[in-house]
Amino acid sequence: MQLSLNYKFLILLQSIMAFLAFGLNMVLALLLWLPESILSLWGHHNIATYLFAFTMSIGFVVGWIATKITRKALRSGRVLPLHWHLKSQTLIDKLPSKTFNRAFMFSLSGLSMAAILVILLDALRLYAIPFLDFLLLSSIYSVCVSVAITSMAVYRALSDNILRHSRI
Repeated sequence: MQLSLNYKFLILLQSIMAFLAFGLNMVLALLLWLPESILSLWGHHNIATYLFAFTMSIGFVVGWIATKITRKALRSGRVLPLHWHLKSQTLIDKLPSKTFNRAFMFSLSGLSMAAILVILLDALRLYAIPFLDFLLLSSIYSVCVSVAITSMAVYRALSDNILRHSRI
């Protein structure tokens, strides 16, 4: 079975963004908590603050980069635009058209993903997590967040109206 241009592009971009988010998460986690063996969910130097800050920033950066790359691919013809019918608009179509505003919305969606994870950790009473367990959890989480935000950014950018402006 052959994949369409858009699916190939989406899978490639998701892979790149997931790899970058994974690497950034590993570097930050090692720099912040390497000498510690047990990490606290709440309190001084905690996991919750890290998850909120990391997810908001990675949501913004991944949303920004994925939108820019998708628009460039649309202009060069490497992907095909999506032609949505006006009556079949989805929630993704409601995202802002400007790149900065859209990336900010992706950072807010990342914030909600982090809130869900922190609430689940709190509900499970995981107030202290061993460093290696947190490293595994945050690595998987960073990959999932980057894949989700990349998917939303690409599909929204594929339905953008990309007009070539004249230089006159």
